[in-house]
Amino acid sequence: MKYHWKTYALVILVLTLSLISKPIVAQELPHLQNNKHATQLMVDGEPYIILGGELHNSSTSNMEYMSPKWKKLKDMNLNTLLAVVSWQQVEPEEGEFDFSLVDRMLESAREHDLKLILLWFGSWKNGLSHYVPEWVKKDQERFPRIRLNSGKPTETITALSKEARNADAKAYAAFLEHLAKVDSKDKTVIMIQLENEVGVLGAPRDMSELANTAFSAQVPTALINGLKKYHDELQPELKASWAKSGNKENGSWKAIFGGENFAQEAFMAWNYASYMNTIAAAGKAKYDLPVFVNAWIVQPEDIKPGDYPAGGPQSHVHDIWRIASPNIDLYCPDIYLPDFSGITGMYTHSWNPLFVPESFSGYTGASNAFFVVGARKGIGYSPFGIDGKIEAPSESDLAKAYDILEQLTPEITKAQAEDRITAFSLDLENKVQTMELGGYTIEASLPKNLRSGKLKAENGYGLIIWKGEDEFTIAGSNATVYFVPKSPGPKMAGFVSIFEGEYINGKWKAGRLLNGDKIMVNYDLANEAIINRTGTAVQLANDPVILRAKLYRFE
Repeated sequence: MKYHWKTYALVILVLTLSLISKPIVAQELPHLQNNKHATQLMVDGEPYIILGGELHNSSTSNMEYMSPKWKKLKDMNLNTLLAVVSWQQVEPEEGEFDFSLVDRMLESAREHDLKLILLWFGSWKNGLSHYVPEWVKKDQERFPRIRLNSGKPTETITALSKEARNADAKAYAAFLEHLAKVDSKDKTVIMIQLENEVGVLGAPRDMSELANTAFSAQVPTALINGLKKYHDELQPELKASWAKSGNKENGSWKAIFGGENFAQEAFMAWNYASYMNTIAAAGKAKYDLPVFVNAWIVQPEDIKPGDYPAGGPQSHVHDIWRIASPNIDLYCPDIYLPDFSGITGMYTHSWNPLFVPESFSGYTGASNAFFVVGARKGIGYSPFGIDGKIEAPSESDLAKAYDILEQLTPEITKAQAEDRITAFSLDLENKVQTMELGGYTIEASLPKNLRSGKLKAENGYGLIIWKGEDEFTIAGSNATVYFVPKSPGPKMAGFVSIFEGEYINGKWKAGRLLNGDKIMVNYDLANEAIINRTGTAVQLANDPVILRAKLYRFE
């Protein structure tokens, strides 16, 4: 039988489209991608830095309340808003779903050119079950609660409840299915936070009869196999706890993990992570967006699990979560403590890029945002309660910092992937920070008055990108930045040029050429020379700026 050439052409076209259609759809969805030295969030095919802000928990329960706030939020230079979707409101009657609030949120975000990260407040928020529907709250038999040491119940649904897990998963899947229908073209929503700061409060674990039976049973084989697989890279506390039992592979939670408190927390971590993995999988089957969970981190006054939410994605049980919840992509810290560097370090792993969904705003928030993307190669930062901080939005410290980071995003993300970026955060306790990049030792310090020697600021921050050869981009606020060449080669360096400038429509526009008093910080040349410095440095003033520096070496 003979076929016309047009028939062959049609067959080839159909086969070609069938081969490429699925990868194109998958590529277009926001997703995490390992790009050499950094795992990055890809949005519309490009690495994306979340310059975020999280609304108060109840803000999106009423769109009239939100109506006057959208423009001011955009004026703060946010590119992403974190907003709550509650199970209570989308499934008021079992099996009957109402996503009208979600639809109106999407419309407003698109109108103001904002991306969304939606927070699914399902079974738990801050360790409690306040956002579940009325039909869940009133049915304690079907949806049993956690019990404390005293035997008293709490308002928290137990993570061992299959009925609650399945009901939450069904509602969440319906939510994601709706997003797939109404947002797959625009891709306004780029990530999902699943639940919020989960864990047991008031006791190291659930003390219900259901939990007591499970705690005395064998530790699941899947967990033991995972511990063996990741043995060499386990977090220290988990590794030490398992080692005390001689790395036993059979036994109860207490037999495997030794100490009473850690065994109980490990038990709850496994159950929370397993519960939430089921929910995440149900959602991804409908619409495969990246999913993260957030942690209420251990506070200085906390003595034992239960003082903080026991079993949540705390850094010391990350490996248990990693094994139990392969459908969850990120474990993220909510940080309201001063040791931002130390805490972010505990949540940054080769398999877990950093995102901070809740923290400070103001100048501290500006500094934190720079540190996340520069020092930790993270995917973004978001202060909490952003809708309460929108007076004079464009003049805020955070808005000014976000403006700089937005301009630098293509340069930052490329430098992250090629390991050519670092950052610093300065205060009165950490006045000086030393880094190494691009063949230089770089010292950042709080700025001093040239004549009096007194500090001109109590806080400073910045990031540094090595552009190749002896060229750097430096951006930030309130810092003096010295460059000293590393051996071998000439030991001294001076500046060929330092330009201030900005990116306009993605292209660099140079401003003033800085020289003289703008680079001279110390006229004591004899002592400067002893430490291989020339008395010159990059100077960052109070308002954050972008500078480009070119150096030359001599001896």
